[in-house]
Amino acid sequence: MFKMQKNFLKVLSFFTFPAAVFVFHLIISMFNIYDVYQWFDIPMHFLGGLAISYTAVLFFRFFREKGFFDTRKELLLVLFVVSIVSFVAVLWEFFEFFLKTFFNVITQPSLNDTLLDLFMGLFGGLIGGIIFRKV
Repeated sequence: MFKMQKNFLKVLSFFTFPAAVFVFHLIISMFNIYDVYQWFDIPMHFLGGLAISYTAVLFFRFFREKGFFDTRKELLLVLFVVSIVSFVAVLWEFFEFFLKTFFNVITQPSLNDTLLDLFMGLFGGLIGGIIFRKV
């Protein structure tokens, strides 16, 4: 039982970076920073991609330690990490679309904005995958 609790806490700690980015997002949203500085959305998507890539690398390391996943090929690891970041970025944009559709909360003013958000998230994920692959 103790080992399961230890593993649970370890896995839970993997989400510290993304949770911090999300809390930061909530705080700057409450103070309307995105409305005052519209460009601030761009680095936040990059930071989100970076945070998710860090979490993905930690998961892959955990799975490798448990014998569920074993690759020493760094390119394959980076590809997996970017794939996970891509999935999360698309889910985030779906969430923003949901907010716009059902609650009239405008977080996607245009297709260009959405595509730039996706690009910045993927770019952050790629950079994170390259940087964190050695962590």
